[in-house]
Amino acid sequence: MTFRFCHIANQQLSLMAAGGLLMMAVSPAAASESVALRPAQIPTSVTNVDEAPFSIRLGLGFADYQTSGSASSNGVSIPDASVAFGRHAVGSIEAGWRFAPNWSLSVLSGVPPTVSLKGEGAFAELGKLREVTYGSVMAGLQYHPFGRSWIDPYIGVGLDYTFIFGTSGGSMSELRVADNFGPILQAGAEFKLTDRFSFYADVRKIWLSFDAKGVAPTGAGPLPVSVEVHPNPLVATFGISYHF
Repeated sequence: MTFRFCHIANQQLSLMAAGGLLMMAVSPAAASESVALRPAQIPTSVTNVDEAPFSIRLGLGFADYQTSGSASSNGVSIPDASVAFGRHAVGSIEAGWRFAPNWSLSVLSGVPPTVSLKGEGAFAELGKLREVTYGSVMAGLQYHPFGRSWIDPYIGVGLDYTFIFGTSGGSMSELRVADNFGPILQAGAEFKLTDRFSFYADVRKIWLSFDAKGVAPTGAGPLPVSVEVHPNPLVATFGISYHF
């Protein structure tokens, strides 16, 4: 009996030892396999609109000028003489940077338009005074009260610089218009179509002032004229933006 008990005990100890060796042999392989699998479980790329702080916007703007001003000749004021700008549409491109959830910066420019300057009041009989081709660059700072959302309204302020490329045609020859700066107030909203694309509507009020000099035809002969013009356009723009 004692011999049989010892024999069984020895068998159990041998089995336990063999099991321990097997576990020691298998554990490093299992650990290596677990470590090897971990990198495959980590996503290699994440698409998040919050990681797209930059934007490009393409739009079509409609400018409605609310012109005022005055005119003089040889230092003498010409009563009831003024100039009006014709309405026009212009294509625009704008680059933006969302540097914080509630704040962004933008720079806008567009295809240089050609607008007609029309005489009004005492200048009405002169008809179209001149055609002016100009370009502008607008820099702005926008505040987004709701942060990033599917409907993203904003308000902003900025500065416009308008430069004159040239003038042509019309009854007032040799018209020269000086470049100038002007402040901007802005409001608008973006409506997300996808994570990257949005539709936007934007309105900007721009205060501008230009000094122009030319020669107006009169019954007594050519008359040198100086005109101070405040076109003060209201520009509504609609388009598509891409965020990246």
